[in-house]
Amino acid sequence: MNTEQVGQAAPVSGDPWVRRAGRAVLRPFRPVDEMARAIELGAGLQRSTSTGRRIAVDDLGTGADAAVVTALMARALAHFRHDRVLAVDAIGREPSLADRLGAAGPGDLGRADAAVFETVCEGLGEVTERLWTARTDPADTRAYTLALLPVSRFFGVTLVAGEHGGGFLETVARGAHARVRVVRATRDAVLRVGRELDVMAAQGREQEAGRTVVVVLDQERGEDRGLDVARTARIIAESGAEVVALPHDRHLAQGTAVLPRRIAESTHRLVQAVAVAALDRAIDGGPSTGSGR
Repeated sequence: MNTEQVGQAAPVSGDPWVRRAGRAVLRPFRPVDEMARAIELGAGLQRSTSTGRRIAVDDLGTGADAAVVTALMARALAHFRHDRVLAVDAIGREPSLADRLGAAGPGDLGRADAAVFETVCEGLGEVTERLWTARTDPADTRAYTLALLPVSRFFGVTLVAGEHGGGFLETVARGAHARVRVVRATRDAVLRVGRELDVMAAQGREQEAGRTVVVVLDQERGEDRGLDVARTARIIAESGAEVVALPHDRHLAQGTAVLPRRIAESTHRLVQAVAVAALDRAIDGGPSTGSGR
């Protein structure tokens, strides 16, 4: 998305000017533990995979912006990894994943010829040399076996952002190595997460809960001031799922292309934590005990 087009507001920064200035001044004096955490996250994002890992992302029907979280995760993974990352848009509403990524084009998963990587590229939208995107019909269940599986073998990590209950997303989720549920920071939304995890436990699907990362997104600042995020995170974590609270970010709330330099510093760090948690689960089949996290 060209943010300089007429009628579009100039991109704002997630952090106010005073905080950005102060951070620049203090950067050489950052605490050792903060630097160590940044190195740890970077190492976690670089974990090698013997085969491509698929991660499904959806909003659990809460109206949260799953596309922007997918875009952030994709950028974080592509920045640190040495293989390629594919981000697939099966949401079907605006702003699209391609818009969020600022891709040259949206790509079309069905047009990607999986003979060799050069022919795959012709059907995809390029973001960077290591980050590609494509869209697909949210209801097309056949696209999973006919398009996604052949194409995803060329990528170290494939992220699929889809509609909760959509045919394509649910088909992908059944074979996904990890799942990210992005929910709004409201009591109704987290109750929905709790019910979903309770169903998993009742049906003997505890391993599925262990492969789940829940992102509590403060999409509209202070949307539910009665929500105790810390307590909610502790309760959800008892199921085995990882929980990351993502505070409101003015830049993300604009709904335009995600510009890394405009995102709040805390957003950078927390999104990396989400990506590492999802990757750990995709590789290990549950919470990692060997990555030092």
